[in-house]
Amino acid sequence: MHRIIDWIKRHQIAAFFIITFAITWGLGFSYGAVMKRGQFLLAPLVFLATCGPALAGIIITAVTSSGPRQGTRRTFWIAFLAAWIVSALVFLANNTFLNRAPLSPRLVGFALVCVLPVAFVISMAYSRIPAVRSSLASLIRLRGVWGWSILALVLTPALILLSVPVSSILGRQPMTAHHLPTTVPALIGLIAVKFFYQLFFFNATGEEAGWRGFALPRLQTRTSPLIAALILAFFWVPWHFFLWQAEGRPVLVWQFWSQYYLIHILFSLFIVWMYNRARGSILVAGITHAAANTALAFFPGTDFPILCAIMAVVALVLIMAGRMWVKLPSDHPAVYRAPGYAA
Repeated sequence: MHRIIDWIKRHQIAAFFIITFAITWGLGFSYGAVMKRGQFLLAPLVFLATCGPALAGIIITAVTSSGPRQGTRRTFWIAFLAAWIVSALVFLANNTFLNRAPLSPRLVGFALVCVLPVAFVISMAYSRIPAVRSSLASLIRLRGVWGWSILALVLTPALILLSVPVSSILGRQPMTAHHLPTTVPALIGLIAVKFFYQLFFFNATGEEAGWRGFALPRLQTRTSPLIAALILAFFWVPWHFFLWQAEGRPVLVWQFWSQYYLIHILFSLFIVWMYNRARGSILVAGITHAAANTALAFFPGTDFPILCAIMAVVALVLIMAGRMWVKLPSDHPAVYRAPGYAA
């Protein structure tokens, strides 16, 4: 065991990818069981699998930490209880308002069980392990990143919305969207419910807490943000394999992978740029991710080639403006610093 922990300490990035895929792919069968065969008793495994990146980061940070515990168990459990209740409410709101599922004691009980992994990840921002608490603190902190959060909320959705009329003007496909409410308050309510569902399940908590919160700062100790974004995209795409397979996507067709690699590489550049500009905020990275998925949910017929072209132009601007080919200084907040580092 000591030999394994020592290897993890020396190879944290490699260990992260191994553990992430072991969790998500190891439980990958649950996606098909729930989404294709309706075996909803396995849904908690789906939630656990999708939190793979965050759990991998927490595990590695915990096992490589040598400092004493700090704080009280009471604080952690209060945080866990609050995260559990809020996560369950977000889950129930999505299923009752968007999925039109009737609210019942059975659904409430189902929600309380399923959201446990998400509540755990959020509550670890109050972990008694200082290194874990420090690594996840920005997941729940909005102070100091309000401006970047607003930009994260509108940037990618604006590009997605722009791609719709551009595609229509070019005669590629007509403008389409889900049937939307006729009143502005109802529309805002539905968008808000969908956004918070994406944020909690699992764009910020399950994914960004790991991909950008754990792996990116460590990659940026060795290489530039540009290369780090490309490395993350390389692993980020196949990590979705079992989810996409269960959704019925053509995962055995190479054109599917080329298209999805392109869009995820561009999106990875966007998230890395936002994360670094927001001084290493997991929350901002999560908002960027959730906002894009929310917009795509309301415009499912998005013309991906047109969207990729628009995003490529903006990504080039971000790369040039942010000099993303240049390695960040070691004291940058988005670069990992080992415990005991003195600036």
